[in-house]
Amino acid sequence: MGIHAPGQVLGYGLQFPRVLYHLLRCEPEDKVAIEVIGDVATIAAESLITEEDKSSQIGNPVTDLSTDLWKTFFNWVGLINNGKIDVAKTKFVLYVNKKGRTGIVNTFNNANTIDKARIAFTTAMKKIEKKIDVKHEIWPYYDFLKKNQITLLQVINNFELQISSGGGAEAVKKEIRKKHISESQIDFIQHNLAGWVQTTILEKLANKEDGIISWEEFDKQFQPLFERSRKRELIDFALTYPPEAEEISKHLRERPLFIRQLDHINANDDEIQDAVKDYLRAKVNRQSWIENGLIDETTATDFQSKLTDFWKNKQRSLAITHKTYEACDRGMLLYIDCRSRQETIRDQHPPSATIAGTYHLLANSADLGWHPDWENTFKSKPAM
Repeated sequence: MGIHAPGQVLGYGLQFPRVLYHLLRCEPEDKVAIEVIGDVATIAAESLITEEDKSSQIGNPVTDLSTDLWKTFFNWVGLINNGKIDVAKTKFVLYVNKKGRTGIVNTFNNANTIDKARIAFTTAMKKIEKKIDVKHEIWPYYDFLKKNQITLLQVINNFELQISSGGGAEAVKKEIRKKHISESQIDFIQHNLAGWVQTTILEKLANKEDGIISWEEFDKQFQPLFERSRKRELIDFALTYPPEAEEISKHLRERPLFIRQLDHINANDDEIQDAVKDYLRAKVNRQSWIENGLIDETTATDFQSKLTDFWKNKQRSLAITHKTYEACDRGMLLYIDCRSRQETIRDQHPPSATIAGTYHLLANSADLGWHPDWENTFKSKPAM
């Protein structure tokens, strides 16, 4: 790997959370673009936000003598000179992921009138020309800006510096929080939004389309997710964190008690593999719901009690109505009825795999079983 590769990956990767940040802030009919007008842009009918993203793993990427700083303003003035953007309708944003000592970029940020912009640049010229000459790497950009000072002052007047630590996730979470999303679900929402944005942009680029996402596309995809979160619905965390193949294989190799209970009623390989997936998916959701405050231990215990009561009643019923059946067949009927049971948690229907997975949890702790003689076979044997 090249010496600058990690920093380059950070620089490119930072654009995706910035696209998401702008999508969360934009208005109907707006569009957010990546690498169309600057690194990221919000395009509206009568206005434009064009943003350049600068990152560093070590320190401030836009110091007084940094190429990133002067090339950014050089590019903006060039776009104006070429008629690509209207300076009067454009906001110019420089986003950096590291805070540094107060410098030229901060004085530009504070210059909110043309007169203040003129003073800021005049002060910057005196400071810069004491330190560099024509051989310095920033000189071509700086010299160009001096020669285009009238346009530059308009850019500075409409300029904003934004600073956020890390990889941009915190700024995104702040915007999600403004949507009145429960604190416990912000990480989940952010993860889903980020994945969708990146996938959508990459697919557009692969199809030779511009990397542009409209407000309407974004709203259609995620308004239902926001609504569910506001209502504190039982989101299926297992969709985001599905069981890994190795974890499934590990359970199939080690044959914990809930699998041995299925073996005892002659479940086939497909049924056992499905059971492992249900067990793991339910485990992810149960832990995530409790950690995120969507349910508490009492609610989880009550849910398990409802399932256990149904199991008891169905077991008695089958013992009467199917007493002539082979024990394994009766056990399989009991298992099928239980895993197909419809039950609610806080008056909500939980995601698929929750009921079956919870039954496997109970079978794994020997709280219930499928075979009519399961207690004599498994009750004294602890779960693996």
